[in-house]
Amino acid sequence: MSKKAVVRIISFAICVSLVGFGFFFKEREKTKKYEIIAENEYYSGISSLSSSLSDITTTLNKVVYIKSGGDLSELSAKLYAQGEVAKDALAKLSGNQNNDTVNKFLSQVGNYAMWVSKSGAENDSIGTKERENLIKLYNTSKRISEAVDSTHISFENKNEFTQTLEEKVEKNKDNEDLATYLSDLEEDLSDYPTLIYDGPFSDHILTKEPLMVKNAPEKSKEYCRKRAENILGFGEGSLKYDGEEDGKIPCFRFSNNNVTVSMSRKGGYVVYMRKNRDVAENKITAKTAINLAKEFMKRLDVTNMTESYYYTDEGVCVINFAYKEGDTICYTDLVKVGVATDTGEIMLLETKGYLTNHTNRSFDSLKHSQKSAQRTLNDNLRVKSTGLALIPTDGGGEKRCFEFLCDTTLGQEVIVFVNPTTLETENILILQKSDAGTLTR
Repeated sequence: MSKKAVVRIISFAICVSLVGFGFFFKEREKTKKYEIIAENEYYSGISSLSSSLSDITTTLNKVVYIKSGGDLSELSAKLYAQGEVAKDALAKLSGNQNNDTVNKFLSQVGNYAMWVSKSGAENDSIGTKERENLIKLYNTSKRISEAVDSTHISFENKNEFTQTLEEKVEKNKDNEDLATYLSDLEEDLSDYPTLIYDGPFSDHILTKEPLMVKNAPEKSKEYCRKRAENILGFGEGSLKYDGEEDGKIPCFRFSNNNVTVSMSRKGGYVVYMRKNRDVAENKITAKTAINLAKEFMKRLDVTNMTESYYYTDEGVCVINFAYKEGDTICYTDLVKVGVATDTGEIMLLETKGYLTNHTNRSFDSLKHSQKSAQRTLNDNLRVKSTGLALIPTDGGGEKRCFEFLCDTTLGQEVIVFVNPTTLETENILILQKSDAGTLTR
């Protein structure tokens, strides 16, 4: 064989080897890409399962304080949808594992609430047995949610998560709380029709046209800059133009070293303001922070605002202010002010809720009295205070309601909103109180 032939053979062999290695590395990269996608979907599924179970627990907590079956209809539909989301997430995580207990719970929680709603509407009340079952469902949901959040997450062994979850639920299962009544619920539901659910939350809530800026005059960039400096107490020229923002409220954005503020191009209103610095130890009380926030609000030319709830996080006390129209507090028209608990400096301002919803209103006279509305409340609630409130609806509207702040037999505080025209429960908020303040869910 000639020297040239040998060279050709060796060159060809090298080329084949390089092509082979290239194909191998390409396939390995492709496999790695698919593994990353699968892993991301796996962790996304766990996050979805945890979130939906938390939603179910919160909704069931509210269901416990409903008095009539008619008031239960919307929450039961919501439970049905939340259960479907959780079931879908669990199915993607389960692999070859059977999560019979958890799946049974998720399948029945919404259907049972719908069944109770239907029978309760016919009888104008919820039976004792049904109410006890709803409380058990709430306790079970809490148990399963806690099990999910405490179960070890491992992508390397996908079956480990669902297997461990089922073991935890089974281990802590109280026959009276779970095993027996799940079977009873299944028997009760045997003749209930298949449900088609269309969620109450619509996209147009997010696209609602802001009422305050709708017909407001256009303001110049210079006007907005000076207005922002005046509100924040800065000297002229302290803020620099930093661009424009689109969206439902088009804005001019200004900033300096640690402050960013957006001003609406229509009307020249502050939409939001943020200051960025570390807050040292807490030196001022929540009461002082509220008073400082009230004083700051005067610069906004916003009147008739009253504080509702506050919460302190990372050294900033955030106070929610709501507009008050006569004797009605308008939770739709909100302004948030954040106060640093070391110096009392205003760190945060958000007015989007107020700019979106505030308008001149005229309220109709009340068809039913506060006493009539109070009689519709669940017997497990003890009323602490009452009032009138305007609350947002899921469809982007608003309703004027009687507001009842109540203690519960479960040691919680809740706010129940009752429609003065229909005497139906429009919403229930569960208060979470701590040394840091009060949140609602």
